Amino acid sequence: MKPYLLFDAGGTLVFANIEWLSALLKKYGFSTNPNTLFKKTCEVNYLIDLHLSKSGELKQKNFLRSFLGMMLSELVDTREKLDPIIEKIIFEDSKKSLWTYTFKWIRKTLERLKNEGYRMSVISNSDGRVEDILCETGLRSFMERVYDSHIIGISKPNVGIFDRALEDLSLAPKDALYIGDMFYIDVLGANRAGIPAIHLDPFGFYKGWKGIRIPTIAKIFTILKNHRFDSEDFFPFAIPSNHDL
Repeated sequence: MKPYLLFDAGGTLVFANIEWLSALLKKYGFSTNPNTLFKKTCEVNYLIDLHLSKSGELKQKNFLRSFLGMMLSELVDTREKLDPIIEKIIFEDSKKSLWTYTFKWIRKTLERLKNEGYRMSVISNSDGRVEDILCETGLRSFMERVYDSHIIGISKPNVGIFDRALEDLSLAPKDALYIGDMFYIDVLGANRAGIPAIHLDPFGFYKGWKGIRIPTIAKIFTILKNHRFDSEDFFPFAIPSNHDL
């Protein structure tokens, strides 16, 4: 039986608009490229996970400002120059989400998964705009449902958002598979709900961490064909006793 695939959105299917960010930085006199910016976003995710591994919580207030500061601090030489760039990005994000970029291989991967008979939905921590973003990037048609934390009122890693999706889709946890880029948000939340999970790590920042890890969703096919999803490798976090497999 094929597992039902549940995807994170940001950092998994859609990404910060690295081409727009690169062009913006050049306007301010700082030369960089989209690939460098993509790697920086992944590095910031790792640093956030590292923080979560020690503190167990993440301050949501001014999260985007903090994220951009971490991402761009090594690319812009002074705080005085960095602050107006961050303010410009935040202003533009308020009009149109920054996370509106995707890669051609994302669509090709989803097309192949759908053609092979996999059913798919999205569970995302977002601000109410994730469904619109998926529509804009042409990915919405692959997903049966979209569960946006802002609309549901529950954010990962809270198990409630996963339970809501499982109930809505009439799925047992063991019949689903979650794929996301944040270890202490995506993998932790899925495992708490009894769902096996795959963690994305494009640049190998998480080397040595527990769990099943692939660089991108394009590499998921080997996992799907050659693994048992009840393996403890898919459960780096213990399953609570009230979620039976």
